[in-house]
Amino acid sequence: MKLGASLSQRQTQKLVMTQDLRQSIELLSLSTLELSDKIQNELLENPLLDEVGVDEKTKMPELFSIDEVKRLEKLNHEKSTDVNWQDSYSLEGPRSYDTEASDRNQKYIESSTRGETLEEHLLNQLRMIKLTKLEFEIGEVLISMIDDKGFITDDLGIVSKEMGYPEAKVRRVLQVVNELDPIGIGAKDMQETLLIQGKILFPDNTLLHQLIGEFLSDLEKVDYKKIAKNLKITEEEILTLARLIKKLEPYPATTYQGRKVDYVVADVVVKEVGSEFNIFINDEWLPKLSIQEEYRELLNHKLPPKEKEYFQTKYSSAQWLIRSIQQRRQTLQRVVSCIIDFQVDFFRGGIGFIKPLTLKEVAEKLNLHESTISRITTNKYIQTTWGIFELKWFFSSGVKSTEGGKESSKKIHEIIRNLVKEENENNPLSDQDIVELMEKKGIEIARRTVAKYRKVLRILPSNERKRISSLKG
Repeated sequence: MKLGASLSQRQTQKLVMTQDLRQSIELLSLSTLELSDKIQNELLENPLLDEVGVDEKTKMPELFSIDEVKRLEKLNHEKSTDVNWQDSYSLEGPRSYDTEASDRNQKYIESSTRGETLEEHLLNQLRMIKLTKLEFEIGEVLISMIDDKGFITDDLGIVSKEMGYPEAKVRRVLQVVNELDPIGIGAKDMQETLLIQGKILFPDNTLLHQLIGEFLSDLEKVDYKKIAKNLKITEEEILTLARLIKKLEPYPATTYQGRKVDYVVADVVVKEVGSEFNIFINDEWLPKLSIQEEYRELLNHKLPPKEKEYFQTKYSSAQWLIRSIQQRRQTLQRVVSCIIDFQVDFFRGGIGFIKPLTLKEVAEKLNLHESTISRITTNKYIQTTWGIFELKWFFSSGVKSTEGGKESSKKIHEIIRNLVKEENENNPLSDQDIVELMEKKGIEIARRTVAKYRKVLRILPSNERKRISSLKG
């Protein structure tokens, strides 16, 4: 057989992810606030994009009924063939840039002061302590390693080698950091931070220190008999010590209030008017985009190749941005409308009427891909009569009912929570009792499923609930 190199041509089909397509997909998962930031950045980077100002009084936001949404979808599809459709992203929403709405929302978001971060707070305290230059540098590194819960989970032996400092010196500085405010910051885990807090706040209570250091897992299991036997004290004394531990903070970073509060702004508002639901896409503060006429006309003139290529690229990018925003808004309207169709009982009756729903069901009904549904429901919040919910909240698995249908897992969670809340504390419901009560409500559920849901809801088993109740008594 003769071996050798050769050239050949082969024709294949494959999906090419262009930059414009990436941008279109990226916009789907952005919340309205994130989209506003994205538009502002594009206005700075793309000279062809223009922000249209307001020449008239602010218009009232427009509401969309489900029937109207479907009618507009068809109308928008017909409009998409118009040569001017790229010039404005706001298809059927507010036709002008609502500056008053923009200022109002911005005031809500920025009303709280920034304050210093936890890292700045700790460093400011560290500067007030008499430390050598080397010790302060070690302290800076250790503070930078603290996670959101307030722990340093990295191995100190490895960290000290990487820093080039003796491990003993690193541990001494860490001890100083542990005593900063909030107390126990920089511990390796919850048990260690509780022990540090216990020793500082209750220095003479050696039983408390021993309980945290040796029997914390038994305390979580409410195994007071084992603890009492080992510490040679009564269960009442253990309960007293447990009350002291409850005053300590297991995640010290969460107690620091210097961070700016994150606010949730509803991306969609749904209102029931008569027998139908109106959908309002809450984006009235977003600017209306257009392409500057002088640059558009410039493309028709003879330009040097490099300039021509630059303006053509920016023009194409501007068109794609406007088109992507249009598609995002239209897709969000369609998905919310579809969710209302599936969950109409919830929108009329509340959480007790939520039904199981999957991304696949919505995707099939709208003839879209599941990934598109997933992206458009990410980071989006909907305001309803029953509160503000994340769009993803409406998707949940189902449990069979005796009538042959399915009940949402979220509805099951609510039923279990209410059953335990209303139970007799001296005779709490077991998982099997809950199964039987569920059957009376027409819901088939296995005992292990009840146990799983109970753990998700952070509800203790019946024997531990009974023990806590007897100790309270």
